[in-house]
Amino acid sequence: MEEAAFSDEAPAAVIAARPPVLLFSANFYGTLAAARCLGRHGVDVTVADTGRLGPASYSRFVSRRVQCPPESQPEAFLQWLVDFGLREPVKHVLYPTSDELAWLIAAHRPKLEDLFHLYDPGVDAVYGLLNKRRLYEVGTEVGLHLPRTWFPQSEADLEQVRREASFPVLLKPTTQILHATHRKGQPVASPAELASEYREFARDTYAPMLVKFDPAVVNPMVQEFHPEAAEGIYSLSGFVDASGELFEARAAMKVLQRPRKLGVGVCFESAPLRPDLVQGLTRLCKRLGYHGVFEVEFIQTKDSYLLIDFNPRFYGQMGFDIARGLLFCNRIALEMLLNLQRLSGALPASEARQWRQWLNTHREKAVDPLIDRDDMMPAAVELATIAYGSARHPRAFLRMMVFNRS
Repeated sequence: MEEAAFSDEAPAAVIAARPPVLLFSANFYGTLAAARCLGRHGVDVTVADTGRLGPASYSRFVSRRVQCPPESQPEAFLQWLVDFGLREPVKHVLYPTSDELAWLIAAHRPKLEDLFHLYDPGVDAVYGLLNKRRLYEVGTEVGLHLPRTWFPQSEADLEQVRREASFPVLLKPTTQILHATHRKGQPVASPAELASEYREFARDTYAPMLVKFDPAVVNPMVQEFHPEAAEGIYSLSGFVDASGELFEARAAMKVLQRPRKLGVGVCFESAPLRPDLVQGLTRLCKRLGYHGVFEVEFIQTKDSYLLIDFNPRFYGQMGFDIARGLLFCNRIALEMLLNLQRLSGALPASEARQWRQWLNTHREKAVDPLIDRDDMMPAAVELATIAYGSARHPRAFLRMMVFNRS
């Protein structure tokens, strides 16, 4: 029976016994990958989103689209979630598609566990991974390597950074949970600029709910900048069960991102698993008591692999792991990057030719997060959304797609 439950041709009785699933973040490629995978296996999928143009909402494998408040308004969002659970005749599976949702589920589990099927490791585990200070402490304890990082609690503490750090450095939010702008980071070129840049970066606020939970979260962190991050990020993704004994992982290299120095992955290549990193992550998960889906990023330097991010949720290139060809490529984003940056002069002709040759070489084996011959509407919706967004916010579009700035 277990084999049938995961087969593409599971018996009707098994399919009928599967609970429906509620997914969020319709513009997120991980949500689209999950909706397609679950729908193809006979699971009834509902997608909830704040708007109407998220590509995942238009997948033919989604049976219902509903609107909800944004997660950035956590009180209203949680009330909507509770109301949904009370209203539905069948209990849905609820699994996070974002950092906010991972933390909200964990922090408010008593409100949700009777209304949804959860696979939640608890707030200490989730926040321990999503809060960079806690991740740095525990990651170091279990023998993983991380970039040199400082966690100043005030501008006075920046003097230590000026003395010890090799510039440039990056200012980063302590966590992305309920962060006002979700900025990945801000480069600081010299010690003389650190105080003013720190002051400016700290103006990006957090939702009061998170600040009440952790008042220290408002202080940005400082991390030494590694230029290797622009050329390749090593990613481990997979699943660990509640016992910590079942640990399955795949590896990939993020070879292109937008913006180029610090951004979202556009192209990935399959990579061999490194046993030392798998063992380190196994220790990290056991130490914090984490179980569930994960995606973890490392900067590959000439000397080491430096842990920079642990995502305890569905992740953007999840379609790659579901299909697991040799290469993951968001062709829409890649074509836009090549054409726009080539026209602007930001991308040399030789590099543009290199990327086109790379895509042509692997085209038959590539996995695309949007383009699926069996489910084309999400790609059409994404193109329409990009066109609308570029017309409405042309400066932001040009900063990211042409000038490589977040």
